[in-house]
Amino acid sequence: MTSTSAGRVAHHAGLPLKTKVLYGLGEASNAIKAFTFGLFLLFFYTTVLGLPGTWVGIATSIGLIWDAVIDPFIGHLSDRIHPRLGRRHALMLVGAIGMGVAFFAIFRPPRGLSSTALFAWLVATSLLLRTTNSIFMVPYHALGAELSRDYHERTAVTSARAAFALVGTLVAAGLSFSVFFPDRTPSVDPKLDPSGYATMGLAFGLAMTALGLVATLGTLSHRASEEPEPRARQEERLGFVRGLLICLHNPAFLLLTLSASLFFLASVINATVAIHYLVYYAGITKSNALSLFQLSFYVGALAGVALWLRVARRWEKQHLYFVATLAVAALMVAAYRLVGEGRLFGTGNLSALLIGHGTAGLFASALWVLPPSMIADVTDWDALITGQRREGVFFGIYSFSQQVAASLAILITGVLVDRFAGLVPGQATQSPLTIERLAMLFSLLPAMIVLVAALLILGYRLTRGRLQQIQAELGGWV
Repeated sequence: MTSTSAGRVAHHAGLPLKTKVLYGLGEASNAIKAFTFGLFLLFFYTTVLGLPGTWVGIATSIGLIWDAVIDPFIGHLSDRIHPRLGRRHALMLVGAIGMGVAFFAIFRPPRGLSSTALFAWLVATSLLLRTTNSIFMVPYHALGAELSRDYHERTAVTSARAAFALVGTLVAAGLSFSVFFPDRTPSVDPKLDPSGYATMGLAFGLAMTALGLVATLGTLSHRASEEPEPRARQEERLGFVRGLLICLHNPAFLLLTLSASLFFLASVINATVAIHYLVYYAGITKSNALSLFQLSFYVGALAGVALWLRVARRWEKQHLYFVATLAVAALMVAAYRLVGEGRLFGTGNLSALLIGHGTAGLFASALWVLPPSMIADVTDWDALITGQRREGVFFGIYSFSQQVAASLAILITGVLVDRFAGLVPGQATQSPLTIERLAMLFSLLPAMIVLVAALLILGYRLTRGRLQQIQAELGGWV
């Protein structure tokens, strides 16, 4: 059997559990980065180091310009190159090694830097992290789409990836406060100690690199399925820019990417001010309680992955997506309307917060499972149109959109924390008006954005039946 035919068999046969596990571990590295970067970056650089929130937002958003070039280009490159290690794995190896180093550098700035120098350090290390992370994640996601062409097996692959993302996040959430910021001295907030962030950066940076290497080396036997089919030689006539335009003119892909990006934008805004919301508005200050709050979300999400995998065999993916986003928006509103001084659940009510956050995780996990599986379906439609397999380009654009959403979220939040909420950097107590507005940034603003995301997905028309027709037209080349 030739390598090409072996790859084709791999596409249609059920994937072994071992393959799903080794592949899924790679997503845990990205989950650790996303969790700690989103939760701690603004708090660390503003409250601990004293950099204005607007500066932090600008520094991290400079990566937008860089991501605008590298993410789609890395996807395009991984579709075209043919190194001995495999077109996806060669890039994954480089990215896995570099992203851990960059992550550590962000949380270990040199001591005694001026505000300008600290701003420059944050810009440089953020760019380095975004670059190395993209070099790993873009081909990694493209590889996942190539492991199977089956409608349901694709959801199983993305479910495995989502499950390990949640495990990675659970570990990060469980260790971040209790291990790196333990409550040792009464009346002293350990989250204000810079040394805890450096230790966290080193530990999680090493974990990110190790997990990336396991996913890369553990799936090398599947690099045969990466070899392009003869029809893909037409790519020589389809340049980088034209290829991007064709992707963006695919209505299903465009709606899905816009909707998922808005959801991610809202999620990052919510996560970025989570500590502010809990400490100032909800009256939750103990490190162990903060850890439990974060853990509840990801425990709920882990249960949700199994739920969505099962339900997706009966419902259309876009319908599940719509229901899940509406539920998340409603729960975000409840975090403001039902919690706080004078509200139904008052302040310091950890039990109510754990239940609500866990339920939010259950529904939000659908947005980790479904969109990558839906993009894999879109690539079949694109193959019918262009005569090429271009998973790398699609996931490059999708990754870019997620990076844009995250950067915009931090920029928007940083500016609003300064200008709308009026947070005083480095000050342990805040005014009642500031506290109220921080809660609005945590709940009402992201809820409105999530609602728009839900409405957008109603226009997605790539159903299971339509995909079966597309694959029938493609014949054996799927």
